[in-house]
Amino acid sequence: MFGITTELSIYYSIICILLGVVYAYFLYRKNNFESKTLTSVLFVFRALVVSVLSFLLLNPLTNILETTEEKPIVILAQDASVSCQESEDFIKFTKLQQSLSENFDVFVYNYSDELREGFVSEKKGVSTNISKLMDEVDLKFSGRNLLGVVLSSDGLYNDGSNPLYHKISKSIPFYTIPLGDTSVIKDVRISDVLHNEISFLGNTSPIEVQIQTEKCRGENITVKLYHQSKLIASKKVKVKTDNEYIKVPFVIENNFVGLQKYRVEVGSVSQENNTANNSYKLFVEVLDSRYKILFLSDVSHPDISAIKSVLEKNKNYELEIESTSDFTKNIENYNLIVLFHLNSRKTNVIEKIKESDVSLLMISNSINTSLISQIYNGFSVRGKSKSQEITTEMNTTFSKFSISPSLRNYIQNLPPLHSPFGTYNYPASAEVLLYQKIGMYTTEKPFVLLDQSQNRKIGLILGEGLWKWKINDRKEGEFHKNFEELISKITQYLLINEDKSRFRIFHDKKILEGKSIVFKAEYYNENYELTNTKEVSQKVFNEKGEEFRFVYSKNQNTYFLDLGNLAVGTYTFKSAYAENLDVKEGSFTVVPKQLEGNIIRANHQILYQLSKESNAVMFPEFNIENIINQFNESPLNKTVLHTSKKTTSVINKSWILILLLSLLSGEWFARKFNGFY
Repeated sequence: MFGITTELSIYYSIICILLGVVYAYFLYRKNNFESKTLTSVLFVFRALVVSVLSFLLLNPLTNILETTEEKPIVILAQDASVSCQESEDFIKFTKLQQSLSENFDVFVYNYSDELREGFVSEKKGVSTNISKLMDEVDLKFSGRNLLGVVLSSDGLYNDGSNPLYHKISKSIPFYTIPLGDTSVIKDVRISDVLHNEISFLGNTSPIEVQIQTEKCRGENITVKLYHQSKLIASKKVKVKTDNEYIKVPFVIENNFVGLQKYRVEVGSVSQENNTANNSYKLFVEVLDSRYKILFLSDVSHPDISAIKSVLEKNKNYELEIESTSDFTKNIENYNLIVLFHLNSRKTNVIEKIKESDVSLLMISNSINTSLISQIYNGFSVRGKSKSQEITTEMNTTFSKFSISPSLRNYIQNLPPLHSPFGTYNYPASAEVLLYQKIGMYTTEKPFVLLDQSQNRKIGLILGEGLWKWKINDRKEGEFHKNFEELISKITQYLLINEDKSRFRIFHDKKILEGKSIVFKAEYYNENYELTNTKEVSQKVFNEKGEEFRFVYSKNQNTYFLDLGNLAVGTYTFKSAYAENLDVKEGSFTVVPKQLEGNIIRANHQILYQLSKESNAVMFPEFNIENIINQFNESPLNKTVLHTSKKTTSVINKSWILILLLSLLSGEWFARKFNGFY
């Protein structure tokens, strides 16, 4: 269907026609050709040219309705993982594609750990991710004339989510072709190993080896645990039933920093054909993140015990309690110093604390406020060294960390404490967590103050009697929960140090085999503004000492580097900004995938469920004729007509230009031939 419209009223086109006729009349009214017919033809030519040119000034638009046919779409998906390598379905899939292409639009894929187009004759995928295929179908074919998906699989997947729970698992027909053998043979395999991926130096970590046995009643199996190829533990287990699920626990000690490699092995039994699934590799990253916390106090006080009882529950904290008179160690060896009732006569310790950038938590009473003001510049309490009884009120605008509703309620009903009396001054950079409250009146005086000035963090608790808060925290049988949250969050804030270096590298320390290894880098100028004017290079070294050189790409104001895929192993790297102006070093490890081929028994039940719940069928075998008949008889086998309206400007039509040039050329030739110019 074709139509023409204009931006202005269609009545203006009549004026365009009149304009062409009038123009042609004045041009030819005195031209006396021998043939009146020729005069009439030239008159019409000129009238048409002028009328069309005038009409084009109205910017006419053409409307064309186009109708296209969309044939039903069929998707063919081949399982290309190693667990299906015995199934030679490449030729059958190719023939099925050719047969279906006559009446359907066919799209072909193969899937394993990655999704690719086309079919493959050699299946090398180390894992199966069926949900990735379903994501592709949902993204590209949702809302189109999709007849169904033909999916070959053994029903095994060890990557991605369960396909039965995918959002399109019931809305799109999935016709499944079962592969592999479901028969039970004698086998012992490690189905999974549960472990903590991250642990801390000096701690112990549990490992649970999950073993599945088939037809192994009465067999004795040995489970061995290796660390860096060294046997560290071994246990023997007797199989009591034909098909048994066994859990074997181990405990490992984390005595070395870094990514630690462990291997679990299960001894084979008699007449076991497949032993590839009898071993399992796992990795535990051990962090040396213990924070050293020093308590400096010249008196014994229950507040110290209350705070200490909270911190010592955290295995990542190492606590020491010293008095200033006996303290001779290096201040810089600690991550946090808690000061309580210091002796001002020990001036050398006070000076070292003042000059250091170690984080401080200072607990004040009415006597030592002047000593605290010496350490904390900008803080002072002007008064007569007296104390007053106060309660506290939470600062609703506090932003340095979150506070639970339980703790907020807890703060409202606490026994009073004693705080220094006087006028308070503190730096503008500080933020108040708790205000002092006298009776019903909430003052502007801080009770808990947190600050980050220059290179150190400072916390200040302006009062004593915290032990009362602890013993008062026992609501609903949960003892000290809110008090522990308060002290823990204050301590955690003071311990966490921000990275203030100008050259920073971001990367994953553990990368799964086959995944791209990506690095990001940032460089800050003296004003701490992101810049990437200089080049960043990187050297990567494998375990053999071989060196690989790379150069970062620039992305806006940052840097980006993709190393691609590397072999399994531990690597070190050295990143350099502007030819070693600033250098960062580190390491990462590529860990292996657990091969899907370790599972030798197919799971056709999941295929049957997928087909049944999506109103499709599971074919008992790969029969091309049955599959084609199923699609031909499907109620979804319909051709869809799509109608679209296309609007374009007439000025863009080339035939308009050709028509006008033809008319003008014909007129010019006729006039010249007959002696008129």
